Amino acid sequence: MQRENIDALKDGLKDHPVVRLRYKLRDANVYVSRGGYHFSDTLDPVNEISPEIDASQLTKEESTYIETQLQANAQRFHHQVEVLKKHFPLHNAKVLDIGCGGGLFLSLLKGGGAQTIGIELSDSRAYYAATKHGLEIHKRPIESNFWQTGYKKYFDAVTLWDVIEHVNYPFLTLQSATNTLKKGGLLLIDTPCRDSFYHQVGELTYRLSGGRFPTFLNAMYSSHRFGHKQIFSTNEMKELFWSCGLEVIELRKFHELSFPYEFYLRKMLRSEALVKLSLPVVKAFFRLFKIRNKMLVIGRKN
Repeated sequence: MQRENIDALKDGLKDHPVVRLRYKLRDANVYVSRGGYHFSDTLDPVNEISPEIDASQLTKEESTYIETQLQANAQRFHHQVEVLKKHFPLHNAKVLDIGCGGGLFLSLLKGGGAQTIGIELSDSRAYYAATKHGLEIHKRPIESNFWQTGYKKYFDAVTLWDVIEHVNYPFLTLQSATNTLKKGGLLLIDTPCRDSFYHQVGELTYRLSGGRFPTFLNAMYSSHRFGHKQIFSTNEMKELFWSCGLEVIELRKFHELSFPYEFYLRKMLRSEALVKLSLPVVKAFFRLFKIRNKMLVIGRKN
């Protein structure tokens, strides 16, 4: 995978000589480059987002969604804190969380003595994180001058938990995040993994059914606003880190579901009756098998 296959391929996509349409899914068209990079043909209007946080967007329904869906797996956020603590003490550490959601991770870090700042482009989530947890939250993309000028070489650690799969231009995002790190600072990412059971089964069922039954692929890619635009392999992620001047000090696959089982079943089945029938079987399956569906990657800035 060449570096130009990451960001430049998405511009002028239909006329590009080294990409082809691989999957026509319910919510996305997925293209593949000659180097194997998988990505959708959707870009979000990030430049049109106002930096002002609109408090009116945090409705009762949005608060319920954040608490019962987005932050349903509390163990996940505690695990992220433990990952960070393995590499340096939290006290007085300057940490930026890109795509901080409802702010639970940053709240836990703040409780451990870290100096925290969050980026969140969703008005409802940004306002929730700022008011519920008393956090400093900015609605400005990491690529903006606000960060690239005002916070150059500032942070001890930058985290992107379940974020890189959502961004328009992943190389630009990672390079911009790296620019805000001190020398020796850490960049930490977790993201769905393409060389994993779910994606591979999705590819198999898509191929065997002639595209009529994509199973997991329908839950892994989406053209909706801030949906999944790309799923990386472990080798692609390593090369992406290296191209940003980061030494990969840890890379491992692990099992984690960010949302309740029902969330994924609804994306795949689109039938409440089938969701109810499948749910007990799915719960039993995951009690027996911990399939490593995501990767954790940690890089140190040289």
